[in-house]
Amino acid sequence: MIHRAVVFLLVAVVTANAFNNFADIECGRASRKQPKIVGGGDALPGEFPWLVSITRRGGHFCGGSLITNRHVLTAAHCICSGVGNDILKPASIKVSLGQYDLRKESDAYEMTVSTITAHPEYKCNKVKSDIAILKLDQPISWTSKVLPACLPLGSDDLAYRKYENILATVAGWGWTNENSSKGGRANILQKAKVNVLENERCRQWYKSQGKKTKIQETQMCAGHEQGGVDSCWADSGGPLMVDQSSQTMVIGVVSTGIGCARPYLPGIYTRVSDFIPWIQSQLGN
Repeated sequence: MIHRAVVFLLVAVVTANAFNNFADIECGRASRKQPKIVGGGDALPGEFPWLVSITRRGGHFCGGSLITNRHVLTAAHCICSGVGNDILKPASIKVSLGQYDLRKESDAYEMTVSTITAHPEYKCNKVKSDIAILKLDQPISWTSKVLPACLPLGSDDLAYRKYENILATVAGWGWTNENSSKGGRANILQKAKVNVLENERCRQWYKSQGKKTKIQETQMCAGHEQGGVDSCWADSGGPLMVDQSSQTMVIGVVSTGIGCARPYLPGIYTRVSDFIPWIQSQLGN
């Protein structure tokens, strides 16, 4: 399996205020345009103001979502050092806010990181509990291009839902084709539509391709039967989101999969609602 990276925006209508806002301003507000990653097209500047670029040695390698003025939600595999189960040192990475075109530094500003916390059940090179939180050194200033995302209700809430069988949008700076000779990493933020699947259907699709991939209940899948549109490498940690009236919530974190945009092999995401108590405990710290 390979880790991947891009962001999904799901279109759904649910009950009012059926989300968590951990920020000090209104969450999930941004312009709404029809999305066009693999099989996608350019996003608009400021279209996903919670989406951040996580950089190392000056280069983008993962995505993330602002959930407070000091916290970024991302995938735990993004912060593995590559040596055993060690995670990266905070000083080795930065978070780029308000980013759109990675070639234009003036479009964004970078923040340093004070702490990196992976979920305690996560182990590097595994996929279970693939979720982490970065704490910024200083609180950020909100702007029209830097705003927080909403998060879903926890699985123990009466209004909890799984968000299955709905349309999603993926966005990020990942590879535009699994074959590097046909498409490299995007410089301009990309977006595309995918379908969120029931877990059992996802398991059946993977099995039909001879894959023994285990889809856990704390994960979710999004993609297309025929392939063609998907997340890919270099945007891991980005958000899988749903529209709720005029607001957007992050319901998943881009985690893993096999290849990019292959038929019957949708992307696999960490299900955020199952980790709300843990996320809340980290924000309190």
